[in-house]
Amino acid sequence: MQQKKVRFNAIDAVVLVVILVAAAFAVYRFMLPNVTTSESSTYVITYYGDEVPEFSAGVIEVGDSVSDEQKNSTLGVVTDVKLGPSDSYAANSAGEFVKGPKEGYNSIYLTTEVQGNDYEHGVVVASSKYGVGHSLTLRVGKGKIWVRIYDIQKKD
Repeated sequence: MQQKKVRFNAIDAVVLVVILVAAAFAVYRFMLPNVTTSESSTYVITYYGDEVPEFSAGVIEVGDSVSDEQKNSTLGVVTDVKLGPSDSYAANSAGEFVKGPKEGYNSIYLTTEVQGNDYEHGVVVASSKYGVGHSLTLRVGKGKIWVRIYDIQKKD
């Protein structure tokens, strides 16, 4: 029984080069952070939650670590926590939607400090981009809350 010889020609080489270039581009584009500077800075990020259960808000303390639930990345430590009445909307007796507090819930302003890099729409932290208005679930200390990014400031 004869063995077949495998032939390699110029077309095969071109196809191989195209595949390697596409793979390198994909790694560069999707795996590496898109940052404008190589030096990280400290950022103060304030999150806002309008309806946080009291039992979740009550376990959050200054000094707690903060992480992004979905991306499992660290987002610094809590430097300030401010609780207020929840900002809930419900129908009144006239059938109109009105804003008011909801029993058992708080609003929360959560301030953190984190290392990151500047980019045109916010900050890159742990290879993820964050901007004002970004909605996410945070793990904070022993709690888990849903919030939006309210403010991002570079710390001087």
